Amino acid sequence: MNKIHIYKSIKQLQNLPLEKESTFVIIDNNLKHLHSIFKGFKTFCFEFSESKKIFSTVEEIARQLLEAGADRNCFIIGIGGGITTDITGFTASIYKRGVKFGFVPTTLLSQVDASIGGKNGVNLNSYKNILGVINQPLWIAICPELLQTLPEEEFKAGIAEVLKTFILFDKDYYTKAVEYFSKVAQKYAAQEGKEYGTIAVEEDIDTLTDIIGKCAQYKCGVVKRDEFEKGERRLLNLGHTFAHAIEKLKGDSGIMHGHAVSMGMVIAAKIGDYLKDGESGTQQSSFTQMLIDDLRKVGLPALLEECPITKELKISHLADAVSKDKKVQGKNIHFIVPNGIENVKDITIELDKIKQIANDLR
Repeated sequence: MNKIHIYKSIKQLQNLPLEKESTFVIIDNNLKHLHSIFKGFKTFCFEFSESKKIFSTVEEIARQLLEAGADRNCFIIGIGGGITTDITGFTASIYKRGVKFGFVPTTLLSQVDASIGGKNGVNLNSYKNILGVINQPLWIAICPELLQTLPEEEFKAGIAEVLKTFILFDKDYYTKAVEYFSKVAQKYAAQEGKEYGTIAVEEDIDTLTDIIGKCAQYKCGVVKRDEFEKGERRLLNLGHTFAHAIEKLKGDSGIMHGHAVSMGMVIAAKIGDYLKDGESGTQQSSFTQMLIDDLRKVGLPALLEECPITKELKISHLADAVSKDKKVQGKNIHFIVPNGIENVKDITIELDKIKQIANDLR
C-alpha cells in the first residue's frame, strides 16, 4: 500500500532513506535541475511524453538498468509527472520479475492522482494504459515546492483531478479548492513573468499542501479498500471515459489529460441530467451549471468548444472511441455519473445507449 511522505521543502527530499549503491533513479530529462538532490545515485534521463508511453520505452529503460548492474535487490525511483511514474512503476514491476520502487511526483496531476494507487502501464496504438499492472510503490514523496516550475497548462491539468476527488468525497474541500485556484488564476492573469506554479506556491503553500494532502489521503483510502477496482475505486474514473476518448482522437494535438478530464466530467454530468430528465435531454441541473462555472473560474475548459484543440469535436464524435475503453464489459460499460457533490454513482449502461445519448446531446 502507498506510504505518503509530504515534504514542504525540496531540500528535505535528501532525507529519504536510500542506499546509493543499490538505488537507480529514472528522471524526466526536463528535470535536470533536480539532479543535485540525488547526487551520487545512478541516474538515467529519458524523454517522457505521451508518444513515448509505449512498451519500447520500457524495454530501453530495462536494457539500461541491466547494463548498469541493477539486480533483484535494487530500488528504482521515478521522478517526474504521471507518465514518468507510470512507466517507471511498470518497468520496475516486470524487471527481473519485479523490484521495489518509489516515486517523487513533480506535477500537481501526479501528486494528487497519477502516482497514487499502484496503476502502472503504457499505451497501445494510442489507447490509454492498455498494457499494465497494479503494483504499489514502497513510498511516494510529495513536495509542493516542486510545482514552482510548472507552466500554466500543466499546473491547471492537475486542478481537474483535485476537483474530481472533492466532487466524490468532500463538499467543503471542493469549495476551498475552487476558491484557492480561482485566486491563483486571477493573480496569474494580472502579472507577467512568473510561472503559474510559482504563483500557486507563493499564494499560500500551507493551503496548497493541505489540498494536495487531502486528495492523496482520499485516493489512498479508496485504493486500500478496493485495490483492484472491483467496486468503489471505479468512482475515481469520473470524467475519464470521455476524457480518454478525447485523448484518443486529439492526443497528437497535445491535449492535456486534465483538460480532457475537465470536459469529460461535464459530459458525464450532462449524461446524468439526461438520464434523470426522462431522457428528454432538455434540463441542465444546477450542479452541472455550477461545475461548468467553477471549471471556468479556475481556468479549465468546461465544454468541447471552449478548448482550441477540441472545438471542432461533438460529443457524438467520441462515442466510438468510448467502446474501446478498459471499463467495457461485453456490450456494457461502467460509467460514473455525478448528480452532485458527494452524490456520484457507478452505473452499468449499454454502449449503444451511450451512443444514443451522445448523438442526442451533440
